[in-house]
Amino acid sequence: MARLLGLAQRRGWALEGLCREGRRGVRLCLRGGTHSLVFRLGPGLSLAAEGAAGPSVERLSRALSRRLRGRRLEDVLRLIEADPLSFAQTATPGAPQDRVRVPCVGQPIGILDAGWRNFFADQDFEVLLGVPECSPKGTVTIQYADGECYYARPQRSFNKWNFLDWPDVALDETPGRDVEGDSLITTELTERDMILGTGARADAVVAEARRLAKTGKTLVFTHLCTPIIMGEDFQGLARRCLKEVGGATVNWSQKDRDENNNFGDYFRGVLERPGFFKGRGDPRSVNLFHFPARCREEELRPFLEKVGVRVNICVFPEVTFPSIPDLPKARWQVFCERSSYPTKVRELLAASPRRVLDVRAPYGVEGTRECLAAIAAAAGQGKAFAQAWKERLKTFRPAWEELRRQAQGHRLAFVVSEATLPRLLMLRYGYGAPLAPMVREMGFGIDLLYYDLHGRAPELPQELAGAGVTTFRSPWELERALREGSFSAAFSDICFDWRLTRAGKARFSSRDFEMGLEGARRTFARLLDVCRLPFYRRYAAELSSSRRPFHA
Repeated sequence: MARLLGLAQRRGWALEGLCREGRRGVRLCLRGGTHSLVFRLGPGLSLAAEGAAGPSVERLSRALSRRLRGRRLEDVLRLIEADPLSFAQTATPGAPQDRVRVPCVGQPIGILDAGWRNFFADQDFEVLLGVPECSPKGTVTIQYADGECYYARPQRSFNKWNFLDWPDVALDETPGRDVEGDSLITTELTERDMILGTGARADAVVAEARRLAKTGKTLVFTHLCTPIIMGEDFQGLARRCLKEVGGATVNWSQKDRDENNNFGDYFRGVLERPGFFKGRGDPRSVNLFHFPARCREEELRPFLEKVGVRVNICVFPEVTFPSIPDLPKARWQVFCERSSYPTKVRELLAASPRRVLDVRAPYGVEGTRECLAAIAAAAGQGKAFAQAWKERLKTFRPAWEELRRQAQGHRLAFVVSEATLPRLLMLRYGYGAPLAPMVREMGFGIDLLYYDLHGRAPELPQELAGAGVTTFRSPWELERALREGSFSAAFSDICFDWRLTRAGKARFSSRDFEMGLEGARRTFARLLDVCRLPFYRRYAAELSSSRRPFHA
């Protein structure tokens, strides 16, 4: 039987056992040196345990076999892809297929299991950006949680050191953002509450809700992991508060985030209220969803109003609950291509009498033009847009072309693989601009450091035609490619990436890319500054992560 399976002794693997498993399954045990593999073979699908297969692994393997009975590998892949919680990259037409589909198990996971060659932080961004923020204007958020839960959620400020370089202008940096006292209250659950119960603490929350309700503000009740672990009846507590306060309350729970349905109950209750959409709505008025505040307030709103399109309300990234009742006043519900938080609001509005419009994220000059043109056309202001855009470019183009002239001769590098190459061309999962199209629009050259186990270069999509390609297979080959590359800077979302600094290369990240025309100009200026910075080239030896003795 070993020979039949091709397990000659010289190959180092020995057949330990082969037997029937159930009616149609087969159990196969192999050993090679200190390695042991246990296979369960079913019709078209195999399960393998890496390393020693103990009793718990055996039980799990049997359970999985029962659950997967009758399914083929293609069936499992379809289940993973259909699951809205799966971490999956949607391949761009014409780009190499991204074959990685990973089911989400409730925490960040290493897709490629090789951090040494991963320079993207998409999953980390998504985990900590999965909870929407409430605008402090007219809102008080009561957080029923342990204060320690928030240690992993620092304010994303550029003035504070962080391991990851957060993309976009963070909420605490948004220009003109109102900050009010008592807009956020955290109920500190302690060991005493966990052991003796939260009766007194819950009563205090209800009393505080009663006091705050008199201010006329909307109360938002949220919780994190601690009440779940304690088995606390958070929904019951929320109902107590609702009874005291009335209708001006909103609940948010971990389930909302995990089901990609942030504030789902609230929006469903409001949007499905009888008579909520009474009337047709102003055809020249729009509601904007998922547009970052800086781009929205400094560029999109002024330009749209100039061409005769009125911005009614804005929802997400921040949520201003007192403004939601005004939503029906606008006929058009405009959703940015890049969703800032996972919600089901679009699906709810698509089933309403109002029109839903999906527009391209306004990244770069062309992306901004397409976004604004689509909104203006929907509101019947296409001609006004064409004239206003022409006038806008008269003042914008000269400075832009001068920046393009300065960018000639500079190249930017991206470290990618089969799985991450498509990210350069698309709006990435979580937060992130389409990096390569913006860089090319600016006139920079592109170099790809491409990981392939066999050293084979990829077939590049049209959008990356002409890019330089250097393949690598190991950490030392990557280090050499970074050190010897002629590019001026390399991409990494890690705030101080030793892999780049020891190679003498400057770094740029997702954070450098902004929406809108002025955002594109600021992005361009940042990238040029990075390319011109001699610091990392000059002091590469001193910026290595290896320990060096200090001398007086």
